[in-house]
Amino acid sequence: MALQLVLANISEMLQLRGWFNSAAQQQSWGGDDFDYPCTEQHFLELLCRSGTTGYSLLTEDHQQLIGFGQLCDRFGCHHLARLTILPTCRGQGLAKILINELIIEALQQQRRDISLYVHRHNDIALTCYKSIGFRTSSPPEPINNRVYFMRLPFEQALTLANTYLASSSENA
Repeated sequence: MALQLVLANISEMLQLRGWFNSAAQQQSWGGDDFDYPCTEQHFLELLCRSGTTGYSLLTEDHQQLIGFGQLCDRFGCHHLARLTILPTCRGQGLAKILINELIIEALQQQRRDISLYVHRHNDIALTCYKSIGFRTSSPPEPINNRVYFMRLPFEQALTLANTYLASSSENA
């Protein structure tokens, strides 16, 4: 399946509301501020924070939203946030594609480390991030015992991006 990362539009962001079946799921993804169910307006307000850019992972024909993630500047890093894959498409390696595409986007802007937070109970995401090369690190802000702070050094991110791009061009 050929996929493309693009700037997220409002319609795509609103589709995300239907991807979560409970307050726990939505807050694990988006943070404690996301009440459930969340109104469209409040959902967009929380997603469209200043300094945060949302990206959609779409099928090549732009007909279906497959994934979503955000990039922002935090802790002197490119910080990945609110990463998710369409529930019916999970378990197919698409999160790695989304993360690789976001890393490439980030490194085109500036060369620096990549960071993210992950809830400690989210074993699937934790395994995914570790397999990419992220490692748990000391949190840069007061400790929240519910999450791990993870970091991918710039050099590893660059190697990862180059390997991903090379394999993508071979498969094209």
